[in-house]
Amino acid sequence: LDLNVDDGMIDGVKAMGTFLKIAMTEPDICKVPFMIDSSKFHIIEAGLQFVQGKCIVNSISLKGGEAEFLKQARIIKRYGAAVIVMA
Repeated sequence: LDLNVDDGMIDGVKAMGTFLKIAMTEPDICKVPFMIDSSKFHIIEAGLQFVQGKCIVNSISLKGGEAEFLKQARIIKRYGAAVIVMA
């Protein structure tokens, strides 16, 4: 299940958290693999806090520089998530 809440009209952190809190309480839904997707890393990190089990982050890249990439990769690793890396 690919979840992306990027929209200028909504609070992405709140929307991500609300959806995932609900999804994690549904027995049939919480078993499905989740892909957390956003162009804003703080929204991705908010989503990682709510997912139970392993999920996938879509995606991080080096366009923000190597230091930012490594910082994001460490955060993702801390949550035990897999990641798609854009070259």
